[in-house]
Formats: sequence, structure tokens, C-alpha cells
Amino acid sequence: MHEFSFAYNIFKVAEATAIKYNAKKISEVYLEIGELTLIVPDLLKQSFKMATHGSIAEGAELVIEILPGKIQCRDCGKISTVTLSEESYLTGLQLFQCRHCESKNTEIIEGKKANVKNIKIQE
Repeated sequence: MHEFSFAYNIFKVAEATAIKYNAKKISEVYLEIGELTLIVPDLLKQSFKMATHGSIAEGAELVIEILPGKIQCRDCGKISTVTLSEESYLTGLQLFQCRHCESKNTEIIEGKKANVKNIKIQE
């Protein structure tokens, strides 16, 4: 369950920001997650609740925006948006096919990162 360690890291980023601005409470953390990270949003939210229990962020809402993955074809050079198949959530594996020339000689260029975009604090 890599969601818990991920949630804990999100909490630590939010906590450090709150401390920097002398906040008394964190009320919301806005997160962008690439679809290709294989993070399950519901599990992440549950993990975030556990990770923040008894802290300055307890009760904070975790708002998650899922960003689609993008690939670039090594054959035609064009960029395609991709989504994960249901099977890839189970196996963690998927070959992505170019939507333009149908080549499977592709490279993931977006969708494997996560970013804390905004933190709402109360001073």
C-alpha cells in the first residue's frame, strides 16, 4: 500500500509550509496526481486521514485532481493522451499505442508525477 507513505509525504510538505507561515491549522491540501502513478484516490484520502491524526492537519480535506497521461511516439513524434486500462491497475503494466500511427514504440512524457498545488491554512 504505497498510498500511506505517499499520504505521509504529502502531510509533511503541508506541515512544513504551515510551520513556515506560523499557521495554526491546515484546512485543505490540493493535489495533482498523474493517472500513471497508479495511486488510488480513495485509498490516498483514507491514508491521509490516518497520517494526519492528532496533527495540525487533522480534518483537512485532501482535494485530488487526476491528470491524464501523455506519451510521445518514437516513430512519428506525435503526442497522445492515454489512460490506464482496468488490467493495468492490477498488474502495473501497460504498453501504450500511438493514436496517430498505432506504433507501440512510445515514451511516457506526462502522468507519472504528483504535485501539491495549494495548501489552505488558518493563521
